[in-house]
Amino acid sequence: MISLCMIVKNEEACLERCLKSVHKYVDEIIIVDTGSTDRTIEIAKNYGAGIYHHPWENDFSKHRNQSLSYATGDWIFQLDADEELFAEDGPRLREAVREGKADYFHCRFYDTKKDGSVHGVFYLIRLFRNRMGMGYVRKVHNQLQAGGVGAYSGIRIRHYGYDLTPEQMEVKHIRTTTLLQETLANDPEDVYSVYQLSASYSMHREFDKAVLYGEMAIDIMRRKELKNGFFMTVFYSTAQGYHAMGRVDDAERICLEALDLFPMHMDMCHLLAAIYFRKQAMDLCRTMSERYLQIYDAFETNPLLLGSFYCHSFAKRNEIYFGLALVHFLEKDFETADAFFMKSFEDAGNSLQKAESICRFYLAQQMGQKTMQWLTMACKAGPDKVVVLPDIHPSVEDLGSLAYEVAEVFCRLRQWSLAEQALSLAVQIAPAVFDHNKFNRLLLSAERETHNPF
Repeated sequence: MISLCMIVKNEEACLERCLKSVHKYVDEIIIVDTGSTDRTIEIAKNYGAGIYHHPWENDFSKHRNQSLSYATGDWIFQLDADEELFAEDGPRLREAVREGKADYFHCRFYDTKKDGSVHGVFYLIRLFRNRMGMGYVRKVHNQLQAGGVGAYSGIRIRHYGYDLTPEQMEVKHIRTTTLLQETLANDPEDVYSVYQLSASYSMHREFDKAVLYGEMAIDIMRRKELKNGFFMTVFYSTAQGYHAMGRVDDAERICLEALDLFPMHMDMCHLLAAIYFRKQAMDLCRTMSERYLQIYDAFETNPLLLGSFYCHSFAKRNEIYFGLALVHFLEKDFETADAFFMKSFEDAGNSLQKAESICRFYLAQQMGQKTMQWLTMACKAGPDKVVVLPDIHPSVEDLGSLAYEVAEVFCRLRQWSLAEQALSLAVQIAPAVFDHNKFNRLLLSAERETHNPF
């Protein structure tokens, strides 16, 4: 028997999505509500949830443990309202419980952004046996104190915690950093809270503060000779903060120290590949790119190697392929470059945006046939409705603008056949944005040149 345990407050916007994804695969739903004033309770009741009211006490772990206390199942599955179980993974949940090969299971999380892209991948313990004394600690960024034998499951969960409005994100940021600062006031050497502050400020794009707290955490780590896995994230938020501020040498320094301590830190390889490309150190860029790919394959083969580390670059292999394409292009190995561009496109899920990026690259190189190849690929990757409608889809409009841009460049280069192909696609995709005056002048030039080549 599986008990789904949740804590909620004013989650009407996402609770239904969460419960719909999981209710068929659990035997009871336990919800601790900490003061909802919207339709949260109504939605929970529609799914047969047992609802228990507790006033909010600024302590996530306390309320999570309250939800566990009501569970009657042999197993507990814990979700937040801004999460959902992958549609095909419900049977995996049942299978893990039925086989009972471990006392707790790590599940793979996909941090999903508003546009559906993946911000990061990580593992957390979310399925565990009841009545073994397991519970949560820490007021914020709580952690399960697990016991017994652990294992990694195939259960996948999407997390939409950052799919919020700017106002909601600001409230969340202030709440989180306030609680962390309160913890630090009582214990300035609480390195976990220092680490979380660095991560919070990095997410908030306050990179100066991300770097400040990151360096503080790394200093504590060095002095106390700590080995905690969360320092992988500390190194990332610090190095990424330096990189965002243009302090490339500091970013490189932090990355290299991280790789000395954590040789499987693929985020550092991803960032170093970008740093070395920026420095035009192509051999080092290639080395770090290849190291990233080796680590990626190792993680795919054995998820145990990833642990609970939050991996920002796991879903960004397409960027490594793109970078390798650029490296090979600069080395004039055009065939290999094109092969890596294709890998990047395919690894990004045949992404319209990726095809557009490759098209623009070849356009900048004035490589007409390759530009048209990737413009055509972009058209195939784009939305089904390529004919303009009263409310044009933004991605269609962007694609149309790109096609017009390609046509204009080919006109100015007097590559009339390619210009005609591009313009034909552009008009098909987005006729409403056709600039008659501009292209009438360009086409008139083409007609004159065709009839008077000398």
